[in-house]
Amino acid sequence: MMPVSLSCHTTPIVRLALFMTRRRLSQKLRTFLVVPTFVLCTITMGVDGQQAWAVRPFVTDDARITYPGQLETESWIELGTARWQKPAWGLHILTGTTVSDRLELIAGWTGVVYQDRRMHLDDLVVQPKYLLYRSFGVIPSVSAAVGVLAPISGDRQRWNSYAMVHVSWFLDIPEDSTDPYDNGLAIHINLGTKSQYHAGLSGRYTTKPYWGVGFEVKTPISRAFRFLGEVFNADPFDFEGEFPALQTGFRWYKSPNVQWDVVYGGFRSPPREEHRLWHHTFQIGLRVLFDDVLSFR
Repeated sequence: MMPVSLSCHTTPIVRLALFMTRRRLSQKLRTFLVVPTFVLCTITMGVDGQQAWAVRPFVTDDARITYPGQLETESWIELGTARWQKPAWGLHILTGTTVSDRLELIAGWTGVVYQDRRMHLDDLVVQPKYLLYRSFGVIPSVSAAVGVLAPISGDRQRWNSYAMVHVSWFLDIPEDSTDPYDNGLAIHINLGTKSQYHAGLSGRYTTKPYWGVGFEVKTPISRAFRFLGEVFNADPFDFEGEFPALQTGFRWYKSPNVQWDVVYGGFRSPPREEHRLWHHTFQIGLRVLFDDVLSFR
């Protein structure tokens, strides 16, 4: 299945709803996908403000935080496929805000997955992120983050966490731009660890290294239309996942406070599985920034 168009001012989203209806998908799945899509499109109308930046569904994070007083929401819909497996649909939501001029707090729900007429609730996540050094040009910016994932279904004895450092270069900044983050090329490196605490095995604690490398570059079409790519050893939300994993796609800055992503991803099953299948994911992501929501300046 190919990714659908992102425009909410024409008819592609409506065509997506009609397509799913013609395919006679279950009523639960149609509600699960179509309603959030229309809601996300409605939110984007009339929002404006500062420039946005690298976010989900791309995994590699950048070394910066939201502007003071802003509230951000990140939502993305996902279709996953693999050989001999039925398609899986996912919906994911994260929210974040800045609590000081260097500290950002992100919390949310890593998702719900619908597959083979069954629905699975993913973990809740809380992640503080601290901006250690802000820079532009050849000297990189640096930030650090830690996250804890609380299981709400399935095996509740397994608690996952991660800790990492983000290093970002913001390059090709226009001389006449008033926004220091208005760049034509951004490069990001993430280094850290993924960990798991198993309460049912006498409190066993396991950790493994994590890394990711990604970029965002302007295209000849427009500065608002970007090409992105990344390679990483699985999502930090997924402790079992390992290298190889990759994602690539396009980002459209509809307005300074609204951005859409269309993403293709691929990753291998964990080594513990008998057949290490290659999984494919197709995602549509939306990020919205709301200015002056909080009183902090």
